[in-house]
Amino acid sequence: MTAATTTITGPARVDSSPLELSRRLQPGDIAIIDVLDLDRRAASALAARRPAAVVNVRRSLSGRLPTTGALVLLEAAIPVIDAAGEAVLGVRDGARVALEGALVTVDGDVVAAGELLTVEDVERRVREAGEDLHVHVASFTANALDLLDRDAGLLLDGVGLPQLRLPVDGRPVVVVTPRFSGTDPGLARFARERRPVVIAVGEGADAARAAGLVPRIVVGDIDAVSEDALRGAGQVIVHDPEGRDAGRSRAQAIGLSHDACDAVIGSEDVAVLAAHASGASVVVVAGARDGLLDYVEDRTVAGAGALLTRLVATGVVVDARVLGTVYRHRYSAWMAWGALGLAVVAVALAAWGTPEGHDAIAGAWDWLTATLGGDR
Repeated sequence: MTAATTTITGPARVDSSPLELSRRLQPGDIAIIDVLDLDRRAASALAARRPAAVVNVRRSLSGRLPTTGALVLLEAAIPVIDAAGEAVLGVRDGARVALEGALVTVDGDVVAAGELLTVEDVERRVREAGEDLHVHVASFTANALDLLDRDAGLLLDGVGLPQLRLPVDGRPVVVVTPRFSGTDPGLARFARERRPVVIAVGEGADAARAAGLVPRIVVGDIDAVSEDALRGAGQVIVHDPEGRDAGRSRAQAIGLSHDACDAVIGSEDVAVLAAHASGASVVVVAGARDGLLDYVEDRTVAGAGALLTRLVATGVVVDARVLGTVYRHRYSAWMAWGALGLAVVAVALAAWGTPEGHDAIAGAWDWLTATLGGDR
C-alpha cells in the first residue's frame, strides 16, 4: 500500500513539547507537536511510546541543522506529517483523528494538510544540512563557554549540586537516563559483578527496574515516575531546570520525603556531576547522548551543560554501550579452574598427613593405575 491510500486513525494527543507529550502518549495515539527542527532525543521519547503517527505543525528538518528526529521516527515505522500548519493545534485533545496521506481530518473535515515525509527525502535533507554543521558547532561552543562563565562554581566546584546520602566514594555508579532502552550489552553483567550504586534520572527509574536494576537514587522530574520506584529509592532529588513545580507537588501529594536541586543544567548531568564529586570510581551512563550532533541539536542550556559535564567528569564517565567491548569478568575461566585445582591439591596434601587419608589416597592411586594400565 502507498501512503496516499493508507488511512491512519487514532485519538489525538496535542502538546507543543514532544518530551511533555511523551509522558502521556499511548500506543496507537496520533501525536500532534509544534517543533522546529525535531532533535533525536525528543523523537526517541516519542518513538518509545509507539504512536500511530506524528503530525508536526512546523518543519522537523528546516535545513538549519542536520537534525535526525524525523529519521528516528521513520526508521521506527512511525509516519510523519510535516509542516501541517497551526490550524492542527485546534484539534481537541482526545478527538478521533484520521490521516489520509498528508491530510489531517476530523469527522471527515480536513483541518490541516502537510507533507508526508519519506526516509529518502529526510536523509537527503540531513546530508545537505550537514554541509554547514561547522557553523553551528562554533555557535554551540560559544554558548557552552557562556554557560561555563556564568556557572563555573556549579560545573567546576560542585556548588549547588545535591549531596548524595548513600556512600559513593570509591564505588562504581550507573546513571540510567530516560533514553535507556534496556539493551546495552554488558551492563547487566557489570551490575551483577560490581554491584554499583544505580542513580535513575526521571522516568529512567522505571526503565532501570524493568531491566533488573534497582535505583537507589532518583534525580529529576518525578511527575511521571511510578510510586513503587520512588518509594524503593533511598533518596529522591526533585530537579527541573525549567523551574516547574510538578515534581515537588507530586512528592508532597504522596507524602514522599525528598531533596531539591535548582541547578540550571539537565538532570542527567546533575546525576553525573554529583556522583563524580562524591568520589565514584566510574560513572556508567545508560542511555547516553549519541555524539556531537546530539549535543548540537539541543540548543538549550541542557545541551551545553551536557557537553561541559562530560569534559568536567572525563576519565570516569563511560557509555554503557561500550561495556560489552571493554568490560571483562573479574575472574576468567582459567583463573577459576586454577583456583579449583589448587584447592584440590591443598585438600590432598592435608589428607596425606593423616593415616586414614594416606591409606585412602594410596588405595585410590593403586586403583587408578590398575585401571589405566589394564592387565599388564
